[in-house]
Amino acid sequence: MVFVYTGKGRRQAQKDDAPPEQKLCAKQACAIQWCLAKRDHKEHLCQAVIDDWQACVDKVRVAVAAKELDEKGED
Repeated sequence: MVFVYTGKGRRQAQKDDAPPEQKLCAKQACAIQWCLAKRDHKEHLCQAVIDDWQACVDKVRVAVAAKELDEKGED
């Protein structure tokens, strides 16, 4: 019988100065890690999850750029 550790391990809080896409898309990033671990790190089997993460990152970057543009317009 093989022992497999299934505990939660060590968790670290995100840093306050982390990029917005890292903070807001953490759920999708964790889903990628989980998917890859379950599928022997075969990226093509997790492409849908990766695409979800990329869509989240793109959405956050657009929102941040729009916010920065609005802030410049108010000055």
